[in-house]
Amino acid sequence: MIKNIRKNRVKQFREAIPLSVSELALKARLTRQTIAKMEKGLPTRRNSELKVAKALQKQYEELFY
Repeated sequence: MIKNIRKNRVKQFREAIPLSVSELALKARLTRQTIAKMEKGLPTRRNSELKVAKALQKQYEELFY
C-alpha cells in the first residue's frame, strides 16, 4: 500500500476549465508526468504544487488539503 497519498483537487479544477494534462503542464512549466503524479496524490514538490495553483488561478489551499 502506498503511504503519503495527498488529497487534492487538481484534476477536478483542470477538467472544469477544461484543460488536458499536457496543457496544464505547459501552463505550469512542469512535465506531464509531474501533473499525473500530483493528480494521483503521489508526493510532489511544494514548488510544483504552487506552480499548478498559479496556472489554475486558485489559492494553494483550494487545491491541496
